[in-house]
Amino acid sequence: MLSPIIFALIALLLIVFIGYNIIQQYKVKMENEQKIAINKQRAIIAEVEELLLNATKMPFSKSLLLIMQNRIRNALITMLKASPHSLPIREHLSNTDQQIENLKQNYTPPDESVLRAPQSNNEALVLLKITKKIRAILRSEHTKGKISTDMFISEEKTIELMQLKINLENSFKRIQHSQLNNQYGSANQMINKLLTVLNGIPDKDAYLLAKEKELNAIKDEIKKHLNQVSDEEVEAMKAKDKEKQNDLDVLFQDKKKW
Repeated sequence: MLSPIIFALIALLLIVFIGYNIIQQYKVKMENEQKIAINKQRAIIAEVEELLLNATKMPFSKSLLLIMQNRIRNALITMLKASPHSLPIREHLSNTDQQIENLKQNYTPPDESVLRAPQSNNEALVLLKITKKIRAILRSEHTKGKISTDMFISEEKTIELMQLKINLENSFKRIQHSQLNNQYGSANQMINKLLTVLNGIPDKDAYLLAKEKELNAIKDEIKKHLNQVSDEEVEAMKAKDKEKQNDLDVLFQDKKKW
C-alpha cells in the first residue's frame, strides 16, 4: 500500500525538480539574452557618442545631430525595457531628452570652416572612416523608418560633400608636397583630376568654388613655371652650342707662324 504512494511522491519530486531546472534554465537564458541586448545598445550609444565628439572638427547639420541623439534615445528606451529599474539608464535618457530639446530650440548652423583640414594621410583616413560610419547610421535609421527618404537623401548628399572636402584638403597637401620636390607633372595630374571632379558638381558651395579657383591658380602657376624652365633650358642649350663653336673656332683658327 505504501509503495504506490512512495513511487508517486518520488515521481512528483522528480517532476518538481525537472520543472525547477527548466524554469532556472529559462531564467538564465532570458538573463543572457537581456545582457546581450543591453550590451548591443551600449555599443550603439558608445559609437554615436564617439562620432558626436567630432562635431568640433566637422560641420554636422541640425538634422544629423538630431538623428544621432534620437538613435541614442531609442537605444536607452530599449535598455530601459530590459532593465526598468536602472537609475543610470533613466538619468542618461533624461539628459538625452534635454539635449534633443536644446538642439531644437538653440541650434546654430555650423560654419564651413569647422571642417579642419587633415594634417596627414592618416588623419584624412580617420575622418573618412567617421563619414563612413555616419553614412551607415543614416542607412540603418532610414531602413528602420526613423527618418524620411527626403531627409536621408539630403544628409547623404551632405556627407558625400564632406568626404569630397576631406579628400580635397588632403590632395592640396600632396600637391604642395609635389611642388616642393619639383614634381610638377604629378602635381598637374592631381590638379586635373580634382578639377574634373569639381566640374561634375552642379551646385558648388562657396568652399568648393574657392578651392576650384585656387586649383586653377596653382595650375597656371605650374604652367608658367614649366614654360620658364623650358625657356631656360633652350637658352642653356644655345649657350652650350655657342661655347662649343668658340672652342672650334679656337681649334681651327689660323695658326700663328713663329
